[in-house]
Amino acid sequence: MGSVGLGGRRLLVVAMLVATFVSMLVSVHPEAEAGVLAGPTADQLRAKVAGCSNQLSSGMYAHDAGGTRNIPVCKTGGAVHWTADLDIDCDGQRTTQCNENADPWFQPDTSWHQSDGRPLNSAGLPFIVVPLPSSTWDYKTAGIRGATVAAVVYQGKVAYAVVGDAGPSGAIGEGSYKLAQLLGINPNPATGGVSGAVVTYILFPGVSASPIESATDAVAKGEAAANSLVSGVQTCANTNAEFTSYPTLQAGSTGGSVMAAQCLLGMAEPPTGSFDAATTDAAKAFQSRVGLLADGIVGSKTWTALLSAGDKPTLSEGSTGTAVRRLQRSLTAALGRTVAIDGQFGPGTKTAVRDYQTTRQLVVDGIVGTGTWTALQTGK
Repeated sequence: MGSVGLGGRRLLVVAMLVATFVSMLVSVHPEAEAGVLAGPTADQLRAKVAGCSNQLSSGMYAHDAGGTRNIPVCKTGGAVHWTADLDIDCDGQRTTQCNENADPWFQPDTSWHQSDGRPLNSAGLPFIVVPLPSSTWDYKTAGIRGATVAAVVYQGKVAYAVVGDAGPSGAIGEGSYKLAQLLGINPNPATGGVSGAVVTYILFPGVSASPIESATDAVAKGEAAANSLVSGVQTCANTNAEFTSYPTLQAGSTGGSVMAAQCLLGMAEPPTGSFDAATTDAAKAFQSRVGLLADGIVGSKTWTALLSAGDKPTLSEGSTGTAVRRLQRSLTAALGRTVAIDGQFGPGTKTAVRDYQTTRQLVVDGIVGTGTWTALQTGK
């Protein structure tokens, strides 16, 4: 080995110190290995959502089907949350860990699919299960969809997950094999899980992993949303831009829809939720760029152009993913009626596309190509 100069020795010392520090962090915070150290601690998150001053559900859920209903779905700030047990969901792709032999209740499908159309991988992707819509609560009314990011807290650990499956309408508290692993819970689908109201599920409506199977994206966005929740500072990372309708906004308007518009306009964070002079100027500038009347009022045409902005992939029935969600929300604004924003290009979305094409004198084929995207992005 050749000699090492003074500068080299200094670099070696620094590298050794950094490695030692990282090792200490991981030993003190095991969740660092899962990439969640940058977010709030388990105690901070639990403290933020303690109690239920704002109950969303009209009734309660049970830990298991047929059990005592004593779990409410609550809202704190922009987050939706509940505290329950954790049953193991091993549905989806067949793996060594999840299959008919390992799981007596195995189903080879999940409510939401990967970007390639396949079911989710319970053994590889941390995801949570939401109850199917019922008179007790409909997750869709809270802006929750497949790929919505969640922070899940158990004892001293925090893991970030996505909404990946829907389960019994009367029970709540279920997560994938991989999620249980990250939380230090026995993931065996037949004998694992944990009982009692000991796991806190915190969902961030409007914050979605892209694609749904990207655990890395879920962690990055989840940490940002969780930090915003704990600090009380609203950011575009946890601002929901998916609504069942898009109201006309102008000087003096306030609320969550204004925050969404400010984020879409690319204004400086944090979004204030107040349609002030700066927002009017930003709206006028955007309208000028896309060829709309620059009046500073965010109406259906401006919403349509804002919500559809981006690339122009060809979409048709059977397409899935974030581009489909972008299409669905822009159609909701353009048509003035609710188009389900679920990232699945099904018959309902195809009908909406054809209706849009018809009213805009486009080729009516139910396929979203460059022409349809261009019309949407210019607010037609």
